[in-house]
Amino acid sequence: MKNIIQVEGLSNHAIKILNDEAERNHVSRNAILQIVIDNFTHNLEQANATEILLEPLQDVTKQLNTLTHMTTASQHAISKDLTILKESIDRMIQYMYDDSYGQ
Repeated sequence: MKNIIQVEGLSNHAIKILNDEAERNHVSRNAILQIVIDNFTHNLEQANATEILLEPLQDVTKQLNTLTHMTTASQHAISKDLTILKESIDRMIQYMYDDSYGQ
């Protein structure tokens, strides 16, 4: 059983282009229209798939941004702790070797 779709309203210019393309490629106008419609429907399916995947991808991006922010904050806190530790060690060394420290 054939699936038949009748196309109405094509301009003379569009029909001429279809005829020329069909002749140039040695295929029927119907074959060209099938290719165009198949490509169009495939592109629609891909667009729908993209929309379906878009929300999870946005969620992953949000989670990665949160992780990056938290990692940066954690690195800042570690850096601050290391600076305080270094200053404490420097004071302890100064205390151990400087007899005048604290007088």
